[in-house]
Amino acid sequence: MEFGNKNCDDVILHLQKSLLKSISNLRLKLSCCCLCGNACQQHPLLCQYCQADLPYFNHQLVPHDLLAWPAIAELIQSPYFDHLVAVAPYVWPFDMWVSQLKYQLKTELAEVLSYLLISHWRQYLAIEQYDITPGNTWVLAVPLHLRKWQERGFNQAHLIAQKFVKSFGYHYQMDMLVREKFTENQVGKSGIERRKNLKNAFRVNCDKKVALPKHIILIDDVVTTGTTANEICRLLKKRGVQKITLLNICIALPR
Repeated sequence: MEFGNKNCDDVILHLQKSLLKSISNLRLKLSCCCLCGNACQQHPLLCQYCQADLPYFNHQLVPHDLLAWPAIAELIQSPYFDHLVAVAPYVWPFDMWVSQLKYQLKTELAEVLSYLLISHWRQYLAIEQYDITPGNTWVLAVPLHLRKWQERGFNQAHLIAQKFVKSFGYHYQMDMLVREKFTENQVGKSGIERRKNLKNAFRVNCDKKVALPKHIILIDDVVTTGTTANEICRLLKKRGVQKITLLNICIALPR
């Protein structure tokens, strides 16, 4: 009887995988690239040609860990995070995608952004020999205040992180960080004003007796000055986290 049940479970699992694969193939056939309108081969919203032509960082000139780049080191001084990894500078079409995701509620673009982030992280791991394994790594997303989450209906960093962890098996702690303070928009503020605006804005939502992991990957959509991430990382380091990688879609470069 137990043998029969096991066989039945295997058949159901096989049918589920076949169905998901069929749906994925159908999406590719019915979809078109959101940039050029041509047929897609790998992702339902982005063709392989547009994907290859995106304005990625040129890592022959720029290090994969952007904290080692003088332009970024000058912008982000005394960071509490140890590594900074981003797919591209905050330019078209990334700025358009992020804006449409956040303000036009085009949540399907979270799939495109997470797809590109996953690909970039795989490249990063192939080059950098870090001890980053599911067993010693948690993923967190930069949180929104509840009021802003209710207004928007979602947290874009959360949508991206959800899809990211499925590809690597990392443990995702979606409720570990809480944004308690409803802050003013950071756009146009100086570094001092941003830090003042974010003072006591976040909280690590777990008992102090709970041991946090050796390594944390903190995901956000865009880094401008790093002030928000730095405040979060300061709290995490205070709780004993040894290494934090700030992983983003884009970074706004200084002009």
